[in-house]
Amino acid sequence: MELTDDEVTRLYHRYGHVLFHRCRSIVRNDEEAWDAVQETFARVVRNAETFRAQASPLTWMYKISTNYCLNQLRNRKGHEQKHTRHGEDISGPASTTMSEDERDKSRILALLDDADEETRQVVVHTFFDDCTREEVATLVGLSVPTVRKRLNTFLDRARREFGLAVSAALVLFTALSFGSHP
Repeated sequence: MELTDDEVTRLYHRYGHVLFHRCRSIVRNDEEAWDAVQETFARVVRNAETFRAQASPLTWMYKISTNYCLNQLRNRKGHEQKHTRHGEDISGPASTTMSEDERDKSRILALLDDADEETRQVVVHTFFDDCTREEVATLVGLSVPTVRKRLNTFLDRARREFGLAVSAALVLFTALSFGSHP
């Protein structure tokens, strides 16, 4: 299916602001959020034939924007690490140390990076979007038991990584990964 310019414009006017708020909540930067929205719509136009009408266009665009934003966070972390390593090569080890919150955030992002794409989506929809297991199953296209298993597996890894109870791992995940909603 190919989208006309009018259809893309309608989608943008209807969902652009919703996607912006979603992206801004993840990347925590207005300019990067607008870039993410633009990239989302570019991908919508390029991949219109892959849209299955089983879900709403917003659900599909949420998935695209979430994946894009999570990749941007991962890329940002990689660039920061590369920059730090390059700086240390030139001037020796940095004198400032990473705060405990920054280390925890880095560890949480590493857990997400190590997870497969579906598990990442399950975790984000569950803890960031506050979706029920049934809603997550519909959004990701998995069964409820599979969603439950992926969440439990992720939380088990978080508990091992942080040595915390499940509730504390969830609080850390929500607070450190994404911060509070603006």
